[in-house]
Amino acid sequence: MNKVILCFFLFSLPFYSNSQSAFLNRHADNYYLLNYYEVLSGRHSDSLHTAVNPITQKDAIGYLANYLTQNESDLNESQQWEINNILSKNGEWVQNGNAAIDSKRPIFNTFYKKQSDMIHVEGDDFELIVNPIIYYQQSIESGNTGQNLFINSKGIEARGNINKRLGFYTSFTDNQERGPLHHQQYIRDKQAIPGGTFFKDSKPDKPGISQDYIVASGYIDADIILNKVNLSFGHSRFQLGDGYRSLFLDDVGANYLFLKLNTRLGKFNYQNLFLELTPQEPRGADRLLPRKYAAIHHLSVNIGKWLNVGLYESVIYSRKDHFDFQYLNPIILYRSVEQSNGSPDNAMLGMNFKINTRLKTVVYGQVLLDEFSFGKIKEGNGWWGNKYGFQLGLKMADVFGIRNLLIQPELNIIRPFTYTFRDSVAEFSHYNQSLAHPYGANLMELSMLINYKPFKRMYISWKTFYNQQGRDTASNVSFGGNIFSSYTNRNSETGIFLLNGYASDVVYSNLNFAYEFRDNLFLDLGIRARSEIGSHIANPTYNSTMLYVGFRLNAVRREYDY
Repeated sequence: MNKVILCFFLFSLPFYSNSQSAFLNRHADNYYLLNYYEVLSGRHSDSLHTAVNPITQKDAIGYLANYLTQNESDLNESQQWEINNILSKNGEWVQNGNAAIDSKRPIFNTFYKKQSDMIHVEGDDFELIVNPIIYYQQSIESGNTGQNLFINSKGIEARGNINKRLGFYTSFTDNQERGPLHHQQYIRDKQAIPGGTFFKDSKPDKPGISQDYIVASGYIDADIILNKVNLSFGHSRFQLGDGYRSLFLDDVGANYLFLKLNTRLGKFNYQNLFLELTPQEPRGADRLLPRKYAAIHHLSVNIGKWLNVGLYESVIYSRKDHFDFQYLNPIILYRSVEQSNGSPDNAMLGMNFKINTRLKTVVYGQVLLDEFSFGKIKEGNGWWGNKYGFQLGLKMADVFGIRNLLIQPELNIIRPFTYTFRDSVAEFSHYNQSLAHPYGANLMELSMLINYKPFKRMYISWKTFYNQQGRDTASNVSFGGNIFSSYTNRNSETGIFLLNGYASDVVYSNLNFAYEFRDNLFLDLGIRARSEIGSHIANPTYNSTMLYVGFRLNAVRREYDY
């Protein structure tokens, strides 16, 4: 696949006419304000399709700058300051020049000439922005007093463009981490570190407790046709959907090699993703790991000013180290190709929607079909092969008249055996982690997110969810929750209903206070509580509460919401 991508990319270079920008991190503290102002606007924008994540700096900054111009009289001083602060942090994409704010006292007249950037260089034919990444956090957890819990990350990131034709972004962090008990259990069970790839145990005699690992991301991108067709290539991760979770593709896992083709024509946004992935593989000695591949496309359409509809399709190739060139066709129905090949692959279909009610509320949702038989549904006997899921959520702004407040309740339900496959290659995963919901399948989850900005530089967030899942035992029988277990190991042909197996209940809540002392430098103070109750001895049962304090520079906060 690498040669195919490289040839395609080199062939396209002569057509580049303008550079594109880096992606915004969906988990950044101020990212929620994009959704907040879209809800307040009462309409969908053709230039900002929020179901296609991550959103580029260029699109986000263009939207916020336009919103500020049109609604300045309705915004209070704090809101105007916040939008201008975001524009400054991404100043190279503000129309008619660079809007990054100059520092009053740069260091040695070289570093931090701009408030948000350690190095900011503008030449005749290039632009370069370089920033350090530092994140340190200390935690204590009830019932786990014998361990010193911490995160220690340090690295660097750079973004820019060359001759206004080719944009680029790269980042690298070296990380040491000892997470809470459920995080340690996840690593032992999955043989994977959430959000990472290769890792080493800091203490080999105590596996799963603390880890050393590297996280790197890097990509280049450019417009093939100015403001219409964009091509990106590199390592990153994506999310499709407007929710806290996504049933189509979520960004909670590890980075992967990708080729992205995005086409925007008026009210239409069409995205193709071609991914190189790692199938589930036990950790071991140094060796060349096998590969698998995925092709995904998503069409987002604004129908009027209040309704957005999206269509989704994906396929995971079930043969190791072999790319099927038929899936390179960006405008064909992948399911038809998969069937013509003899149905050897894992294909899925889906639809998402978003309704802006103009009452400071957006309604959104997803429907995913992995496999579906309407005849079997009518029989009502719980046929195992009816594999599907759906999502329904709300985004509500300024509830009770409180400005800068966004509340987001969400419901996700996923049938047993969704995302699974008959072999250990084509399940919907990468590097021993799910590509969609981090819990897998056979679950019901109700979540609530609250983001509030009471004044300048202060961010308050509260995230909580209740998750109930039917789980397996230590035996080889699968009840449909573990996507890494082949569906040929299913416990029955019929009688398979939601929460099949042994129920496990998880309640999670995290309240965080983040204060931004200066651009991108945060102090965090928070409390996290988690309760897990299993109905079988093979599944854990424990409660824990964690207090933490930390600081970070140009970094997003580590989440443990899995």
